[in-house]
Amino acid sequence: MSKSLSYNRHGFTLVLLSLCLMIIVFLGITLSTVFNRDYVKKVVTSDTNVSLIRSYTNQKLGRLVNSYSAVGNLSATDMSEADIKKIISASVDDVYDDDTNLTIGDVILETIGDNLKRTANKNGLNIDSEIDSSINSNKGIMNQIIEDDIGPIESMLTQLQTMQKVIKMTIIISGVIFVLLALRLWSKVGSTVMFLHHLGTVGIITSILLALLLAGTYYPLQDLIASNIEYNIRDVLYNILNGIFLSYISIVFMLFIGSMVDWGSTGKYKYR
Repeated sequence: MSKSLSYNRHGFTLVLLSLCLMIIVFLGITLSTVFNRDYVKKVVTSDTNVSLIRSYTNQKLGRLVNSYSAVGNLSATDMSEADIKKIISASVDDVYDDDTNLTIGDVILETIGDNLKRTANKNGLNIDSEIDSSINSNKGIMNQIIEDDIGPIESMLTQLQTMQKVIKMTIIISGVIFVLLALRLWSKVGSTVMFLHHLGTVGIITSILLALLLAGTYYPLQDLIASNIEYNIRDVLYNILNGIFLSYISIVFMLFIGSMVDWGSTGKYKYR
């Protein structure tokens, strides 16, 4: 039997296998990136993002610090890289927690308060109580600022996290269907080499479908960020988005190359 005739006979099975593999790969990467707070922390704590977040934090805190003459001359907003990473860690945990109330502002103000106290003590100023009072009185405002800036993203992630169990179940079901369809195809073609050739075809189709899916989701997400997120934090989210999509693209590219090698190396054989 020729390969073209075999493709006609098994074309529907190949399409189903490709759809199942696309679901497994896409949702699997999503679970290991978007739903993985450790991965997100790693992406956010890049040098570029730390610099952007420092600028964002300084901007938000500038008015607070400068509004108090006793501490206005202190470089309290000049936070260290460790301070920024502490804020990032707390921020990611805050966004990924089930609680919908963001408390990132508390962490930012507590960090800046500690810096103010250390700097004040070095300058011989005993104003810890004034700093504590100032920080506590501004926590509500700061949290509201944070809510306005990244609330839409947090809300979207909260909704996605409620689907996490559904996503895992979908991956399992798709995996079972993929294995059953693959076994059926193997029994029908009667040739291990050509079965591998068909799997190469499945991989190629899956890669194309994933590329289309990524292109179809990337730009709407960019528009969502552009229309809902404050300017400074927007660049950070763009970097996160690009970092995550780079992971998708890398895996899709490896799948495509591996499938092409498989497909090409077995393409000279025919079914018997």
